[in-house]
Amino acid sequence: MALTAFGAAAQSKPEITFLGQSVTPFAGTYVVTKDLNVRAEPDTGGKKVGSFREGERLKVVGKAKGSWLAVRADGKDFGFVYGPVLMPLIAAVVDTPLTGKATIGGGSCSYRVVFEGESPIEGQMFNSVDYRAMLECRRDSKSFAFEMPLFITEGPYNGGVKSIHQIGMDVLELAQEYERVFSTNLLYDAEKDEVRLDSVSVDKYLAGGKARSMPAKDVSSALAAAITLAVQSWSPAFWADFAKALRGSGG
Repeated sequence: MALTAFGAAAQSKPEITFLGQSVTPFAGTYVVTKDLNVRAEPDTGGKKVGSFREGERLKVVGKAKGSWLAVRADGKDFGFVYGPVLMPLIAAVVDTPLTGKATIGGGSCSYRVVFEGESPIEGQMFNSVDYRAMLECRRDSKSFAFEMPLFITEGPYNGGVKSIHQIGMDVLELAQEYERVFSTNLLYDAEKDEVRLDSVSVDKYLAGGKARSMPAKDVSSALAAAITLAVQSWSPAFWADFAKALRGSGG
């Protein structure tokens, strides 16, 4: 299990004592991927003091030796669990509307993002956290006012153990010309504090250039970075086809 987040914490925080053991402080929420025991010491030979079932969520407060993590339950120090059977989660719900502005070639986009709810993801132990983004863009003297659904996964996008989460958004108006809507996908790396552009569903809509990324220290800044990276990555072909689609829909 790659515990890079814990490694970073080890460099910047002094150790504390947890049930008589030295641990490096680190706060995080995890989901249990298979039943596991809780031990009084960070060792398989330690006394069993409890257990967690697959699918349960737990609070980690620190890293002990090896891959052992210190957990709390009901507000009290509980014990140690084996890290490789845990999957990191982020607090992906942002209740307060998010507003901002992004510069694009030939103009700019203002946006407002509001939380809409959570949806289960088939085959995963975590949810998609859903938002609605409202944008007003001006490019080369043309105006574009539209909404698009946006989501972020509270768990790792590939079901892995690294805290890398998918952010996706769809431009629904372009579904008129394609079998599927135009999607832009990004990855929020919570361990590296950055968002990077991953892919788009229509190649000609991606502007040329090097891979794009932006810093993001939390979910709010990750969503803002994702929208900025998305609108900046859309090519002139996207804006031309989008203008046609909006005229065709009366927008």
